[in-house]
Amino acid sequence: MAGHDAARFLSGWLVIAALVLSFVLWAVLFFVTLPHLQMLAGGAQPFDLRLEGYTDADARAFLTAIGERGRAYYLNPELVLDSFYPPLYAASRALALWWLTMPGRVRDGAMPLPWRRLLVALPILVALLDGGGENVCIATMIWNWPDLSSGVVQLSSAATQAKFLLGALTELLLVGFAVVWARRRLRSRAAALPKS
Repeated sequence: MAGHDAARFLSGWLVIAALVLSFVLWAVLFFVTLPHLQMLAGGAQPFDLRLEGYTDADARAFLTAIGERGRAYYLNPELVLDSFYPPLYAASRALALWWLTMPGRVRDGAMPLPWRRLLVALPILVALLDGGGENVCIATMIWNWPDLSSGVVQLSSAATQAKFLLGALTELLLVGFAVVWARRRLRSRAAALPKS
């Protein structure tokens, strides 16, 4: 029993550590590298932040605005750092969702395994769209500059939009499960207190 409790305890700390690392890297990207690109572009948002997507004209205008120095900066450090974020995001969210849906966390019994697998697949799909879709397309646009493939721009834009949509769903599910788990935990502790 003690070993089982230790494993549950350690897995909780592993989840927390993965989430913290993910948030730290996100903060570097969101508060350092992406704002720098936005400043170089005269206030225009980098591709990574364009929730509504972008057209060929938008892509050409942005890559022209940031200039040679900005395009080099987009490749390194922005895309280099952003190549680490998708796998870290997938691992941290998948671990957290798996941990939260273990028996006794958000419900008394076990959540059906197919549902748990589907939940874990969501952040992995977000990571594939971000790293394998959006980042590869952005790098391709910069490497081929000034030639700009309409297909690459459209694929990049679609990956960005899908990344935001599925990422928002993942975060909402994660927060929702965490709230249910916290409330159940508080109720359980309150019930265990000695009655006066």
